Amino acid sequence: MEQKEVLCYGDSNTWGCIPRWEESDLPSERYDAHTRWPGAAAELLGPDYHIIEEGLGGRTTIYDRPEEPGRNGEAYLLPCLLSHRPLDLVVLMLGTNDLHRGIQPDRTRLGDGIRRLVGMVQSTPKCGRGNRPPRVLLLAPIPICPSAPDGRTLVYDKFLGDQGRALSLAFPKVYRQIAGETGCWFLNAADYAQASPADGIHFTLESHPRLGRGVAQAIREIMNSGNDRP
Repeated sequence: MEQKEVLCYGDSNTWGCIPRWEESDLPSERYDAHTRWPGAAAELLGPDYHIIEEGLGGRTTIYDRPEEPGRNGEAYLLPCLLSHRPLDLVVLMLGTNDLHRGIQPDRTRLGDGIRRLVGMVQSTPKCGRGNRPPRVLLLAPIPICPSAPDGRTLVYDKFLGDQGRALSLAFPKVYRQIAGETGCWFLNAADYAQASPADGIHFTLESHPRLGRGVAQAIREIMNSGNDRP
């Protein structure tokens, strides 16, 4: 049986960034492949599935970050889809970095970016099989929160502080609605994962395998359904 090809497209929480308690100029460190949620999902799904990890720290949905070039998720998604084809499923989890203080989108339109990415997947049939676009599983990112007093307290302000938290709490409602309107499957990452008190942004160690289990179950249900849309 041919392996099912699943692309996981996201930011540092898909890449597997280990939360830091102190500021550092050194590059971020990464959880090992067995711990990261895409890797945990791959182990549960077994050899019938090939999980492609495509996470990048600081990646937004559709916004440029001049201080960190290459973070615009829209700019890289199409070549990514085509380089990994044929794909059976694309898992999208982006949006947290849209709240970064250095970006000034219309924040009342929280789902505009992810909606465009879903549209890109669904309008690129040649990246799927049989000239049909891959299915899409849309993950709502977890809420951001203030760090512990002995953590990286400045991170919260970089993501708009209380305003950013309020917006991040709206991700599940907004993304669920978009999934319904565009014919995607939906999963709320906050049902499985939470932010570390070290920085209030990145997953705790325990969150990765929990989300991996949730995503693996969702992938099985999607692929076994035989449907292109829910």
